[in-house]
Amino acid sequence: MVSAFVDMCSNDTANTIGGSPSNSTIQGSPTTFASVEISSHPSSIMPTAHKGAQSFNHPPIITSEFRPEYFLNKISNLALQCQAYSENTKYYWYQNGRKVENQIQITANITSGYLRITNYTKDNFGVFYCVAENDYGASVSPFVKISEAVLDKFRNIRPLSMKSCEEYDHCKLDCSYKPRCEPHDACQFEWTHGIGTQNTVSEDENIAIDLDGNLHFLNVSKDFENKTYACGIWNEQTRTLNKGSSTKLFIEASTYGTSPRPVFHSNICVHLGKHGVLQCLFSGTSMSEIKWKNKRGLSISTNNKYRTSQYGRILHVMNVTYNDEGSFTCETENNLAQTPYLNVTSPPVFPENGKSFLTTNFTIYSEEFIRLTCNAVSSPMENHPVVTHWMKNGSKITSFQDFSIQLLENNRVLKINRAVIEKVGGIQCVTENSEGIAVVNFLINYVKGPFNLFYLAVLVFAIGVLVLIAFGFFNRKRCYQKFMPLYLVIRRRSTDNRENNYDNIAIQ
Repeated sequence: MVSAFVDMCSNDTANTIGGSPSNSTIQGSPTTFASVEISSHPSSIMPTAHKGAQSFNHPPIITSEFRPEYFLNKISNLALQCQAYSENTKYYWYQNGRKVENQIQITANITSGYLRITNYTKDNFGVFYCVAENDYGASVSPFVKISEAVLDKFRNIRPLSMKSCEEYDHCKLDCSYKPRCEPHDACQFEWTHGIGTQNTVSEDENIAIDLDGNLHFLNVSKDFENKTYACGIWNEQTRTLNKGSSTKLFIEASTYGTSPRPVFHSNICVHLGKHGVLQCLFSGTSMSEIKWKNKRGLSISTNNKYRTSQYGRILHVMNVTYNDEGSFTCETENNLAQTPYLNVTSPPVFPENGKSFLTTNFTIYSEEFIRLTCNAVSSPMENHPVVTHWMKNGSKITSFQDFSIQLLENNRVLKINRAVIEKVGGIQCVTENSEGIAVVNFLINYVKGPFNLFYLAVLVFAIGVLVLIAFGFFNRKRCYQKFMPLYLVIRRRSTDNRENNYDNIAIQ
């Protein structure tokens, strides 16, 4: 068994992501909560901290986390549990938009939230999600794709073919008409020689298998002559091996070797946060170990981020971020170099938490309209996500004719008018790009009546004015009572003085 079965961006090769254990049970764990862009009347929205759904009058807060995709084969079972913070919660699972009805091979428990698939059929594949419901509305879980683990047969298998190579030169045997193999991370290329499948070709300093599955003799010799080689693919999950066409190798004698040269490098797509694999191959008689540089031209050493394998021919990039996207350099002491490219992609993610699933809960004290914005983003080099639909309490919104709910800005914004705000509960936005699906839950707690902030502010202002008036009146009265006797004395003396002056004038 050799290199991982991977895809390139053009689907000629695959990355090393995807897939999951055949028997999985997911126990939910708390997700990250953050506010998304919400527009409304100023001071009409007050975000609430997460204290459990029972503390607020809003739908359940789903905590389960699932892988984007699970693969099943005939001997595998799958159990997924939907969990949420709430009391008196009911759980409903949906497959391709239809509620799952209990059958022999698939069951959905309304109380525990478990979805169980056993003895699968092709009818059990598709896109699944859970709706958690209580008295105040419903929330929607991350979307999960359930697919078949499969290894098809090689196509167009030919009779034995012949391949001639020159001694001491590079020689490549193609793995042609490769079949579909899922999940990718369970698939490996395997080359064999001779009759049967027991004689496996092992990689060494002179033999390599590239990420496309082709076999390379970097410096072929007579030792490999007159042997029949066949490409095969092993699927670890289905435990099956399929072989393709066979090729018999002939070596033409030569008295000198050819100059070393680059013969292969990979360009791959890797999902954000996953593990990327880059590969370079060089031919030659005295090739030294390959050295790697990052996209900034700095030498790469083994650490938690990078490691190499197979004589330096493979570079592993751990926990890929958008900053890792670009051309890496592999080079030898012979000044030979190649530049494999690492493309980082992902399903839509929300900037608030960097994930494809987001829940935000808030309280509205206003009777004005609100605007909910689905602001998921794609990787820098991808097209913007497309909002496929909005949901209300887990049910797709299909009619906007009454204008109580309106879609704006290419479906990215949902405007909810005041007439229906108090009946909302949970609103969900579902958006997707070529790599997957993202979901955001807006959980709304509406407070009406005397708790309206606007009227409360007016009431506080009016009471303040009345208090100031009463305080002024009271102080005026106290001042009047305190200074009136003094005022009367002064006035009396002033009157007496005027009368004395009048008397003096009369005497004169």
